[in-house]
Amino acid sequence: MVQVGDHVRLKVLPSWVGQLPPESQDVFRLCVGKTFRVREINEHGQVELWVRDGVDEPRIAAADIILIDPEDVDVVTNAHQP
Repeated sequence: MVQVGDHVRLKVLPSWVGQLPPESQDVFRLCVGKTFRVREINEHGQVELWVRDGVDEPRIAAADIILIDPEDVDVVTNAHQP
């Protein structure tokens, strides 16, 4: 189970990403395989990841956060691994 503060790696591009604008799809594609710290879990159970200015993966996007379903991430025990 994913918890706030965990380091997670986005393991797949969610199928619903194809419904987003192209620039948003690009952000998600850049995040696959990268490690982020879980900042929050919303009321729908989605995991909030900072993809810019959150220090985990700076400068991926102009957006600050993405929301991902927990089944689309793996918890990383050693956050320094690529």
